[in-house]
Amino acid sequence: MSSYLITKVLNNNVIICTKDKEEYVLIAKGIGFNKKAGMSLQENQTIEKAYILDQKLQQEHYKTIIEYADDTLIQAVIDAVNIITSSEMKIDNQTLVVSVTDHIIFAYKRLKQNQIITNPFVVETKQLYSEAYAIAEKVIERLNDVLDVNFPEDEIGFIALHIASNTETLSMHEIEIINHLINKSIFIVEHDLKFTVDKESVQYQRFIRHIQFLIRRLRNGEVLQKTSPFEALLKEQYPQCFNIALKIMKMLQQELNVSIYEAEVIYLTLHVYHFTVDKQ
Repeated sequence: MSSYLITKVLNNNVIICTKDKEEYVLIAKGIGFNKKAGMSLQENQTIEKAYILDQKLQQEHYKTIIEYADDTLIQAVIDAVNIITSSEMKIDNQTLVVSVTDHIIFAYKRLKQNQIITNPFVVETKQLYSEAYAIAEKVIERLNDVLDVNFPEDEIGFIALHIASNTETLSMHEIEIINHLINKSIFIVEHDLKFTVDKESVQYQRFIRHIQFLIRRLRNGEVLQKTSPFEALLKEQYPQCFNIALKIMKMLQQELNVSIYEAEVIYLTLHVYHFTVDKQ
């Protein structure tokens, strides 16, 4: 029967093993108890999770961060990863286990030292990645139950971004760029319309979804067809909304280094107009 060779015991619940020239993280309650490097572990032994760390840098990083944590924190991380990976979302487990472990351990240590990092994109993340956000809420609820800290809503947003970045072709960096551009777009709207946008409104949800997919289209070089007479009508009847949309498009063009087409401005004008209707 195939077996794992233990190379390092991180704590009672996590061990590093090799099998068939691959290095694994094995997770299970008590799996590391009385174990030492060089011992064998049968494949049929109770193992809750097994992750392949297929990159050397990933392997060393995981070993380093896991050694910062005690058994209670590690078990909380295990529970968090289990909540995420047992969801219906298609997730890259190998990448996720390292990024989430890393984030939770250091977020916990920051909170213990009263170092709070604010997340300016919580609302945007909640609206754009609602499924990932709902899972992240469960993760934070679990962490707050078992650890002696109270993770703020900002951390829900951060965890949701980790989940979302492991379910899309977009990297976490690209997701952060999109959120940043959404923030800049909303600033332009609020500045020119001279009121604060209700971030719980349907209009806001529709707007940021439009911006999200607009950015994707622009980066992919996709072009919308012109809307003929409708363009002139919007320009004439809603000049302020049209100018705001144009400002947003020019900002996106500069930030993303892409070309824009007037058809895009027309569709964006409609979304800006909906904000003004909401205030009437």
